[in-house]
Amino acid sequence: MADWSDALRGGLALQDAFAGLVAGLGAEAGMLVRTALSDFRPSRVATWDRLSQHSPWPLAKSFADGTFGSAFVRPKPASLWLATRNDLAEVERDPALPAWQERRGLRETAVLVLSGGPASRDHIELHFRAPFDETRIAMFEMILPTMARTWSARQVGLVTRCVVNHRQEIAAPAALPILSSTNPARLSRAEFRVCLLLGRGLSAQAAAEELNVSEATVRSHLRSIYAKTGTTGLAELVYRLLRSGRTFTAQDLRYA
Repeated sequence: MADWSDALRGGLALQDAFAGLVAGLGAEAGMLVRTALSDFRPSRVATWDRLSQHSPWPLAKSFADGTFGSAFVRPKPASLWLATRNDLAEVERDPALPAWQERRGLRETAVLVLSGGPASRDHIELHFRAPFDETRIAMFEMILPTMARTWSARQVGLVTRCVVNHRQEIAAPAALPILSSTNPARLSRAEFRVCLLLGRGLSAQAAAEELNVSEATVRSHLRSIYAKTGTTGLAELVYRLLRSGRTFTAQDLRYA
């Protein structure tokens, strides 16, 4: 916690301190996220994963909004949210988190709220191999007020700098077409198929019908695609796909 506090004052690199914090709390992966409440688009501030980012299933996106729904729009600072103790009906939850957890062998996601508005929301998402017991819940509830208080006193501009730096890092592969044979964004098979359909001019709804999946599933894929490609939304993604000049055929979709 000392390194984390130093980083928030500008004494250490935030990414390094965040890595130490996540590992010290016993998580397999973690992400520090800022979400603009105007459009609910999350931006990664810092990420750490015990697995390499080049592994098949790295932590590449925020799952909080899709998991907790409207109740998480303006959460109370210093509050703890657990996926295993979620009041949101299962049919209303984004299926992306349980699918990713299954692939990684994870069973709990804890969201630590650092601030709740009015313009943005900051939180930490942590992923664990086992659900929280009462002892671990009590431990997190004890440290959260201090974490939120320290966060509120952070160096001015710290988060903005980190978000900008992160976007510059993920913009590097942008010179290559998203659907290049090298798959520079490391899209999953399902994500690749969604991009193929969008590149053919289909809407997200039409893509869902073509793939015989729900619109919620396509939206989940899109959130992951945005994170992996560094695009800010559907318009920018489609622009990138069309800019490649490639013509997408039914054969492409069949073999994707």
